[in-house]
Amino acid sequence: MTETPPLRLKFSQLEKAKQIPQNSVPKIQRVAHHLRDPKHFTKHYSPRLVSIGPIHYGEPNLQLGEKYKLMWAAMYLERTKQVAQTLHHTIASHIKQLKEQFAEDIIRDFDDEKLSWMLFVDGCSLLQILDKAKLDDPEKMNVKVDQLVLVWQDVLLLENQLPYQVLKLLSGDENDAELLLKSMNKFLQCHHLSPVKPAKKQDKVEVKTNNEEDSALAEEGYTSVYLKNEDTLQPQETPIHLLDQLRRTILHDPCKNNQDHQKKDTRNKKKRSKQDTNEDSDMITYRNIQELRAAGVRLKKSNSRRLNDVSFSCGWLRAELKLPEITVDDTTAPTFLNLIAYEMCPDFRNNYEICSFVAFMDSLIDHPDDVKELRSAGILHNVLGSDEEVAKLFNTISTDLVPDMERYSHVRPQIEKHYRNKCKTWIALGYHTYFSNPWAIIAFHAAVVALVLTFIQTWFAIYPAHAG
Repeated sequence: MTETPPLRLKFSQLEKAKQIPQNSVPKIQRVAHHLRDPKHFTKHYSPRLVSIGPIHYGEPNLQLGEKYKLMWAAMYLERTKQVAQTLHHTIASHIKQLKEQFAEDIIRDFDDEKLSWMLFVDGCSLLQILDKAKLDDPEKMNVKVDQLVLVWQDVLLLENQLPYQVLKLLSGDENDAELLLKSMNKFLQCHHLSPVKPAKKQDKVEVKTNNEEDSALAEEGYTSVYLKNEDTLQPQETPIHLLDQLRRTILHDPCKNNQDHQKKDTRNKKKRSKQDTNEDSDMITYRNIQELRAAGVRLKKSNSRRLNDVSFSCGWLRAELKLPEITVDDTTAPTFLNLIAYEMCPDFRNNYEICSFVAFMDSLIDHPDDVKELRSAGILHNVLGSDEEVAKLFNTISTDLVPDMERYSHVRPQIEKHYRNKCKTWIALGYHTYFSNPWAIIAFHAAVVALVLTFIQTWFAIYPAHAG
């Protein structure tokens, strides 16, 4: 069969396909199409006021945001005393390298001049947002607080990201990269998933600090509940963009720990497999909160707010599941959905920590009563509305997730083993029912005393004492 030119071209494309190099870092790209399929998810991936980057640039419903970005860019240049032409030239001179950090399809309609201007304006405005966008002082951004809330949400969307390199070029002295990271971290402190827990300013908090950033947090009334030293970050450990830095923050800098986790998982995989086989637990499933309660498992808040701080312990008298504290509000769905979409980007190698946590929470929450138990334990703070809405939220956003099944392997077999051990289950349930609080203890002893008195009364009724 003679090969025609179109057929030869197809064979050539087939040969080149295996030579496509793997990206060292994920590119700025659109949310995967299959994640956008549910109609109620689409709104959580699109900006409502401000577009950052090329994907939503120029959309008619975001024209007010374009005016705001110009204003914030001008404010940034004035505040930092930098020359607009100089910074724009810096971006234009690096445009070839910067274009490599975007997926080809999203910058196809941009020539170098248009792309350079967009990155310059959006980058300067984002730097102004990071430094001055305070919800308790919206006047610094010259907008109303309700608009500033939308800005906060928009800059953390996957399709609204700028490469870290753009912000670094626009932040002035390249040697001050640490200042940029600190600015990003300070901006993310107020996010409800941040492990940095705000403290009351009037309270004196003694904090042992290892660097200037922790000192600044202490002075502003924040207590760091995790160790984070940006001074130790290597060039390859700098964030990809703002959303990536949020993910690193809530996962306690997974860049440093990924290799450790992978080595640990590999080392323990055979051991876990053997244990699971011996325990006949090949089909282990998570139990919801109500089932755990019925098995005598008590819920307790973890010592930190890191999403991977989950543990389970059990003895003869009690069993305890520790979960990180989490706040659920209107921003929870878009935050988790965009972090999930980021983890599912085809060029982002990761361990699916966010996907795994959401799937884990979904397995625990089946009914509004499960949410109520989490609230009672101080684990979940419901600012969204009813408990039914929270349960529906986790059941919805966990659709079609592919979590890392090894992520909570230190918890799952223990829960299942406790659940199947009826003796321990009954003892733990009895302890939880009758000895979990002072009132239950008093009621138990009162019931015992009443039972003893009833027995004595019955005894003397049957065998009355004879007078001397």
